Amino acid sequence: MPHCLTHQFSLPPLPYVCEDYHFLFEVQKTSNPKESLIFVRFKDYEFFLRKRFRERKGDYILKCEKISSSLPTGIIKGAIRILAQFNSPYLITHNLNNDSLRQTLQSPYLKKISDFLDFCTPFELEIGFGSGRHILQKAQKNPNMLFVGIELHTPSIEQVLRQIELLGLQNLWIVNFDARIFLELIPSNLARAIYLHFPVPWGKKPHRRVWSERFVKESMRVLSCGSRLELRSDDEDYFSYALEVALQEKTLQMQVGKNLCGEVVSKYEERWRKQEKNIYDLFLTSLQDSPPKPQYPTFDFPKPREDIWGSFDTISKKIIGQDFFLHIDSFYTHQSQCVVMLSFGDFNQPQSKFLLISKDEMHYIGGNPLPTQASFKAHQELVKLLG
Repeated sequence: MPHCLTHQFSLPPLPYVCEDYHFLFEVQKTSNPKESLIFVRFKDYEFFLRKRFRERKGDYILKCEKISSSLPTGIIKGAIRILAQFNSPYLITHNLNNDSLRQTLQSPYLKKISDFLDFCTPFELEIGFGSGRHILQKAQKNPNMLFVGIELHTPSIEQVLRQIELLGLQNLWIVNFDARIFLELIPSNLARAIYLHFPVPWGKKPHRRVWSERFVKESMRVLSCGSRLELRSDDEDYFSYALEVALQEKTLQMQVGKNLCGEVVSKYEERWRKQEKNIYDLFLTSLQDSPPKPQYPTFDFPKPREDIWGSFDTISKKIIGQDFFLHIDSFYTHQSQCVVMLSFGDFNQPQSKFLLISKDEMHYIGGNPLPTQASFKAHQELVKLLG
């Protein structure tokens, strides 16, 4: 994580502009005045830097706030580098030099989740593509079909992005995101296939599994009629669990296989076959077109209450619903502005956001939350608390 350490730390008069970076305001944490957030805007990006005085070591540390850490590393480094230079007489150490190419340039094939909110192009989806052998070969053989690969493992993403460039592919997009939330955002009947090959079994943490009753329902909604969801696994317990979940569907067309030869053999499958492990297949076919995805209300806020500044100590910090939660983590204030740090949404797929409150308005920083059912329910509770 990019950071710098200083003996003393001061900011230029805000707002301050340097090299396309706009440092707009600083807010202090109400429960710890030695900690603050500095709001930064760079082109289309908005994020916070966290400044903290470490009393035990007698120094200041400046780094990116964890909610903003998914930004390109080079952008974060650039913001911290400017403030480190401003405090150069007091600088102790930093790790802000030697930006790699991947830190400063973004591949056009690495997409943000916001690119899919108004998505309408038929596509095939692979969840957890690993080395990328399967999805790369599929994209090569089917140049007229768009392929989308979802992966959380950063080295795998970087490896496949390099292969896309080397192979000259124009029909493969990569997303660093949770597939369970991704499916909820996609319009109905758009996917032509969904591949889930050799997922992590999560034997001791089954709640982290991709495959669930909700996942199957969302997959059937997103798939067009006649298209199918494919599961391949070398773990018999996981396969049995997946089969049990699938059979909970009211109407289902299902095919089960064992040790079948797939169209593309992944490196993991090669390894398991050499070890003479069994490979299990489960194919679920969508039998009909689904109704359109539900449209939820907007993430609007009313004008803040006049007494809101004196009510932060009295409002509920945590609300637990049947299928959602809202947690107010902390408050940061300065003069007529307040920033609220939030986590909310689905228990297994939470979202984190900052809410900016001024005398006249409230809005989420960096754009609205993802429009899932759980996030809308949490938003409605937040409106009741603060509106």
